[in-house]
Amino acid sequence: MSARIDRRAVLSRHDPRLTWADDAILSVGNGRFAVGVDRTGTQTFAGPGSDEERLNTLAEWGWHTMPGEPPAPWESLLRSYSSPRGPVPYLDLPEGTESPSPGAAWFRENPHKVSLMRFALVDRDGGARPSAAEITGATQHLDLWSGTIRSSFRYRGRACTVITSADPERDAIALRVEAPGLDLALSFPYGSTGWERAASWEEPDAHSTRCEGGRIRRRLDDLAYDVLVHGATAEQTDAHEVRLRASGTGDAAGTGHGASAPLRIGESAPRDGVLDVVLELVPREAPALPLPGRAEGTEGTEGAVSTESGAGIRARSARFWAEHWESTGVLDLGQATDPRAHELERRAVLSRYIQRVHAAGTLPPAETGLLANSWRGKFHLEMHWWHAAHFALWGDAASLRRSLDFYVSALPSARETARRQGCRGARWPKQIGPDLHDSPSDIGPFLLWQQPHPIHLAELLRRADPAAALDPTLVEVVEQSALCLVDLLRPDGERLGLGAPLIGAQERHVEDRSRLQDPAFELAYVAWALRVADRWRSRRDARDAGELTTIARRIYSPLRADGVLSTFRADPAMERSDHPSHLLAYGMVPPTGTIPAAAASAALDDALAEWDWDSTWGWDYPALAMTAARLRRPETAVDALLMPTVKNRCDGAGHFPQRPGLPAYLPANGGTLIALALMAAGEDDGPVSPGLPRTWGARHEGILPLPGPLTEL
Repeated sequence: MSARIDRRAVLSRHDPRLTWADDAILSVGNGRFAVGVDRTGTQTFAGPGSDEERLNTLAEWGWHTMPGEPPAPWESLLRSYSSPRGPVPYLDLPEGTESPSPGAAWFRENPHKVSLMRFALVDRDGGARPSAAEITGATQHLDLWSGTIRSSFRYRGRACTVITSADPERDAIALRVEAPGLDLALSFPYGSTGWERAASWEEPDAHSTRCEGGRIRRRLDDLAYDVLVHGATAEQTDAHEVRLRASGTGDAAGTGHGASAPLRIGESAPRDGVLDVVLELVPREAPALPLPGRAEGTEGTEGAVSTESGAGIRARSARFWAEHWESTGVLDLGQATDPRAHELERRAVLSRYIQRVHAAGTLPPAETGLLANSWRGKFHLEMHWWHAAHFALWGDAASLRRSLDFYVSALPSARETARRQGCRGARWPKQIGPDLHDSPSDIGPFLLWQQPHPIHLAELLRRADPAAALDPTLVEVVEQSALCLVDLLRPDGERLGLGAPLIGAQERHVEDRSRLQDPAFELAYVAWALRVADRWRSRRDARDAGELTTIARRIYSPLRADGVLSTFRADPAMERSDHPSHLLAYGMVPPTGTIPAAAASAALDDALAEWDWDSTWGWDYPALAMTAARLRRPETAVDALLMPTVKNRCDGAGHFPQRPGLPAYLPANGGTLIALALMAAGEDDGPVSPGLPRTWGARHEGILPLPGPLTEL
């Protein structure tokens, strides 16, 4: 028996160590709350006058809506389309509209996620923010084993150190600042309706900040919260700025406690004037979140200011992360001499950290997680599988289970959408916020591939935790998702297809949404998901078990008449740009018997040779790798996952920048982990490591195989 993998050794190979020259942002958090920091360990180089959009303080509950009623009711944005079920209303933007109507714009922009505070270093004498020229020799180390960032630099020649940690459960951070000549200042913005902005510094009269001792009280229209300060004295110095100074000396660096807790990752002994502060954010009034038991909104506490110390949070962070790494999956490629192996291992390690910090909460995350806003912080259910499936595969099923509660609470809204469109069950939207309003778009409401995701995610959870199959709330989500899929099928004699209005995952035929039929990936995905949902029926001895499998058998094969796997079963002709989504039909979707391996292999080779990779997105490369792994082509899988394109670059923090305004892309991180799970652990009844070269000597622990081909009921 081989020795157990040394998880700490694997992690330490990839601890991010950054300098001022690295264009990457490190962050700490707990999945529901996170902060990003610059090389000072704070958010000094952000805020007014800065173009940096990655330095935020974001929480799941931190949503803001502009005051006043929407200029038009949401229902006025519905438009009738012909369908196999007759005329049905879909949320839409009229064709040819260059900009949305005021009503559509309002629902696209509201609610939006808002950055809740900025914490920055300021000169102790003048109160000005240091200039970049005054900060020299900056280095930064994220210790993955403890989830703690240590930042070292010199300010006007004087050595400075900042240690940044997040509480693993509460919305709180600890900052230990040894910075001669510098204080810490908190500043507070208003909400922004900008696509990628999480803060507006231009509207000081639209919100309020009031410092009451160790409690800072904030209000932005429908959002009110407190910032509880411990370990420092707080003094309001401007309408929306509060200065923090060490509140004591000689007792655990000003924490207010007489006994000092053990120091972490190179902390020096406490000295007079060292600031060791805890900042905890507590919502008082926040928009209702669509979660069980939260229907009436999020309400915080009016209780006392926390007595937690910075050392206490650092200790809890260290315990949490050590236990997390020890109890979940690991991939060890350390025996390989191929440099590709080191890079894949690095991406795996950093993606696991990023997903646990930014995407392990109770709501599906935004594409940028809690690092930055994209689509104003709203979440895309079409991306939820890419964000969350890996949790079950890498031994963290609890994080997947948390986010599935969203579907439980959103069922009434999804049922109403299905009813309006002439279907049973529940119809899941593409892009929404906590208000559960589908976001107006000429694409999103017509996408279908998010509809099987809850079935797929529930099945992955069941495989990791068999008790999930007995959870009545998940049973209902699976059943209602499947019923809607059945009614969305298009009868065509004895066969069944998918009909208009429809846009495939490739999103390259928007103008044809009123007539599109039978996208290949969606045909395969629906047929597989219905078979899986039927197994859920069988496990509970439902009287109608077997019915969904019978329906699935009638669905058209994804192949064209000539046997080619293309983006559509028939017209329109394949465009080799954007997502090569047809490859998902034999990769993300396990082989169903309708696509021969030779056809999938030919489609993969065609895409690799002919596709416009500049037009693709970060999850497309894991998609290629999954197809290659299912085909037992390990070299192709590795090369696909590491394809050297602009949108497949993984920066020093582990993020995949896509373009200006989209500086991170969590579907790429999650997709990388899903693909690597398949490449290493394989699929049911398949070979081990089908997507990794044998010469690498790959080892893994705690990683589950992906579903393989289904046998008939």
